[in-house]
Amino acid sequence: MRLFEYYERESFLHRLNPMAKLVAIAVLIGALTPAFDPLTPVVFLLLIVAVMWILGRIPIFYILRALLPFWAVALSFIVFNAFLYNVGRVEHPTVLFTWGSLMVTQEGIEAGFSLGIRAVCIVCTSILFIMTTDPTEFALSLIHQARIPYRFGYAILVSYRFMPMLQTEYDIIRAAHRVRGVGGRAGLKGKYHELKRYAIPLLASAIRKSERVAIAMDSKAFGALPQRTYYRTVRLRATDWFFLVAVILCTVAILLTLWRLGFLRGYGFVPQ
Repeated sequence: MRLFEYYERESFLHRLNPMAKLVAIAVLIGALTPAFDPLTPVVFLLLIVAVMWILGRIPIFYILRALLPFWAVALSFIVFNAFLYNVGRVEHPTVLFTWGSLMVTQEGIEAGFSLGIRAVCIVCTSILFIMTTDPTEFALSLIHQARIPYRFGYAILVSYRFMPMLQTEYDIIRAAHRVRGVGGRAGLKGKYHELKRYAIPLLASAIRKSERVAIAMDSKAFGALPQRTYYRTVRLRATDWFFLVAVILCTVAILLTLWRLGFLRGYGFVPQ
């Protein structure tokens, strides 16, 4: 299985309406964005990973593997804020050590950690949606629940499906080059020459596939009428509303608990 692709599995999350999951993710991101303390994003990250593992039946290995590249981004936030944090915002900053004209403070590390974990948490919500949402159901949900024009819905579906197809095409071209003895060379220069070899075949394949899709859509009179009939209709069910309400209540409960314990910072009305 490739990362950032639909993980086909029978689970509670897979059966949910895509729009219900999308609104739930928006609630989580909206709750995370104003929080500036390091503990709040950690709690939400653990919650999201647990939901993916238990309710989505996605192996914990795949979740951690998908998040692995983004920990480097989180580490960069910590490093930059440790050295470049504006200590003028703090009345009595805790200086850990100095390096020339640079000053490393505990407040800067905490701010960087909070930003980094928030970024990882937002990526984790995106992975949850991608791995548990069938692309066809997502497009139908946008048309039936979000009421977007079906032309845009099918355009989103085509673009959603094109990336895995291009990844498969890339693997085929790469394997064909290796069979012919054209191996990859190490270093940036080798990667550059490798990209040049793969670019033209990939572009040609993308053009062929787009032409086939266009011909198929024309043959089915796509766009000729303002309304279309559907073989399958995606609806909001009681479980979707239950999941959405549960996410909202759980989010509020976490924020209130952290606030009562004195950990929550941000949101304007919470003292920093």
